[in-house]
Amino acid sequence: MVIEWKRLTNPEVDALDRRLPVLIPIGLIEAHGPHLSLSVDIDTAEFFSRAICERTGAILAPGMPYGFADEMREYPGTIGLKPATFSLVVGEIAAMFCFHGFRRLIFISGHGANKGPCELAFWTVWETYPDAELACWNWWTEAGLTGIHHADQGETEVAAVTGAAYHPDRAADFKIDKPWYKLRSRYAIHPDSGGINGEPTAADLEAGKAARDKTIDVLSAKVADIMRQAGLEPPRAAAE
Repeated sequence: MVIEWKRLTNPEVDALDRRLPVLIPIGLIEAHGPHLSLSVDIDTAEFFSRAICERTGAILAPGMPYGFADEMREYPGTIGLKPATFSLVVGEIAAMFCFHGFRRLIFISGHGANKGPCELAFWTVWETYPDAELACWNWWTEAGLTGIHHADQGETEVAAVTGAAYHPDRAADFKIDKPWYKLRSRYAIHPDSGGINGEPTAADLEAGKAARDKTIDVLSAKVADIMRQAGLEPPRAAAE
């Protein structure tokens, strides 16, 4: 059973152990080629956050679908925020959790570019709550998965087995030719890619299930360790 913040009453929230970590899924509504839905980033973040909470007893907070819209913002369908706005929103949400006594917060991100502005927001939170323990995890990085790029084989495999709409018959391969400088707009150099950078036509759903399960195992173990450090004993399954 998941402790799901949005489904609790205020007395039920008040009765929760303030030592428990709170997981906050964050993503971006973003183009992922013709074969994946715009919801991939929030779908994966919410899926993994829920699975980790179910296994460890951590608290699941409502997700934030609108993250930092970076170099893919010009492709049709992408909806998100400027970095300063996103950072401000993250900071205020984190501060509200801290205000209510929940000061172990882990933002689980399905969109890599969220990490910078999210961690920048932590500094504003620490001005008021210096004891807050804050982290932003890109699920694939924390799980030790390598070689995952935007809408490529790896991301497609995981997205397809974690809730995103998947149309394998529409998949097309595309390799981005990135310049030496920081890319401002992928659309400006490759308007026809739809954001793909790799070979989604090679996606193997069995490999996706293995990556999914590894991510749940590794991240659950990390959260379980955080709970032990706080004097809590997570369920035995969290470390298995």
